[in-house]
Amino acid sequence: MIVDSFTDLPDCYTCRCCGTEKPIAQMIVVRLRKRKKVMLRPRCKDCNNKRERGHRREWKRSYLRRWRKWHADLNRSYWTQRNSERRLEINASALRRFQKNHHAILIQGRLRRRLDMHVSLVEAKALLKEYGPCYPTRYGLTPFGVRECERIRSNMCRLGKHLDATEIRIMVYADGHYKKPSIQQVPYQRAAEQLRRWQAGRRKAA
Repeated sequence: MIVDSFTDLPDCYTCRCCGTEKPIAQMIVVRLRKRKKVMLRPRCKDCNNKRERGHRREWKRSYLRRWRKWHADLNRSYWTQRNSERRLEINASALRRFQKNHHAILIQGRLRRRLDMHVSLVEAKALLKEYGPCYPTRYGLTPFGVRECERIRSNMCRLGKHLDATEIRIMVYADGHYKKPSIQQVPYQRAAEQLRRWQAGRRKAA
């Protein structure tokens, strides 16, 4: 049902899911902003929650926005209290996870930043086991693999096609021109140490 304003809505309406007649306050009402109209969906909020399993909808978003605006201090206290009580536990858990899956998480980050490729931790572990901790950087390639990357890049440029350097390296890794994972040296250690020192300085200043 689509009407011009909220005042044109009936007082009660029957939900098609549960078959119960309920007041409009318990039904789903959506504002059609482009058409400047109001739509009454034939489903109550309870049935919608069960069906959608908590996915945010317009009436939920608007309600939460109003609640957070009216109870700003209480809303802040929820986050502050939870974080202050569990901060040490959360930090320790995150550190254990990072140390346990350190190289796999680094591979995840490289693929996400350079290619916007999102892989799961299980997939990253499989890549780590097969190609080593340097994947997909040039530091894990053999000298022939590095020359192969340059050859592919040159041929692509000659054809007027431009591939990302990381994509080319992934192709060369797949061809098998990489060092054994046991002899690969983890790259960017100096940059990581500089980042750790900078973060320690920030913590002391805070």
